[in-house]
Amino acid sequence: MPDGMLGYGATVRIGRGATPAFTELELIGDLTLPDEQVDEVEVTHMKSPGRRRQFIAGLIDSGEITIPMNYIPDSPTDVLLRSIKASGEEVILEITLAGAEDPESFSAFLKGYGRSAPIGDKMTAEATFRLSAQIVSGG
Repeated sequence: MPDGMLGYGATVRIGRGATPAFTELELIGDLTLPDEQVDEVEVTHMKSPGRRRQFIAGLIDSGEITIPMNYIPDSPTDVLLRSIKASGEEVILEITLAGAEDPESFSAFLKGYGRSAPIGDKMTAEATFRLSAQIVSGG
């Protein structure tokens, strides 16, 4: 196994419908995977050992992921993302890193879809998904 790997080759797919039909997002850029955070719940009481606050792990917040991409107006990716944003539907967001055997999948909704058209540079877009739950595939 190598001591390091490039991220080149990662894919992001969107699944829609009861029996999801998946569509790969085109021309994606650098990905920063979600940083899931665990809430802390204080359980301190009058006889907490050593007069110390006590905590337990709470619920996990899956957070958000922003997917940068080259923007092509009216491309299949653009049409898909505008449609998902307009509908407010929950989709399956599937991220597969280069070299990974299995994708990471989340139920999510499209929180924002920003597009940019600068005069002297490429057009870009960012799709921000709010993640609700991690989907673990059964084996």
